[in-house]
Amino acid sequence: MKLTKCESGHFYDADKYPECPYCNTELQHHAGIVRPGGGTPAAAKTAEPYGPVTGWLVVMDGPARGRDLRLGEGRNFLGLDGQGCPAVLDSASSLAARQGIVVFDPADGSWCALPGSSHELCALNGRSLLEKMPLAAGDTFTLGGAAVRFVPFCTPDRRWQDRPAPERK
Repeated sequence: MKLTKCESGHFYDADKYPECPYCNTELQHHAGIVRPGGGTPAAAKTAEPYGPVTGWLVVMDGPARGRDLRLGEGRNFLGLDGQGCPAVLDSASSLAARQGIVVFDPADGSWCALPGSSHELCALNGRSLLEKMPLAAGDTFTLGGAAVRFVPFCTPDRRWQDRPAPERK
């Protein structure tokens, strides 16, 4: 990444953009850049989990009630899809769309929640998620007005790396 400052004082990645994408608004259409006061970002892409499924979030209310969101190893970015329903977002989604992060550490089987980079807050068990918090089965996130319940599959006692892969024949 080549961090560059334009004449107007904006910082941008010169390896990614030929000129400042904040000054040249045509470059913003495909980049997911959000200008202050510029409205809502484009709908974020949803993602499949990285690696094997390690847990789920189950949507408890709203139009997506009953839908499961699969969680994988590492960081899982939480936000809203194009219909305003809770979703696990693609790692390339804009920072403004990421309301919270659920992390599974495959090395020790631990789970935690981190605040996202969006100005919209995510709550965990009724408290604003402003710092790293441990996660336990049954914990409830609130984002976009909907509640999602955490259901871990992997734990410190049950991890994918502890199970040998089946032999191929």
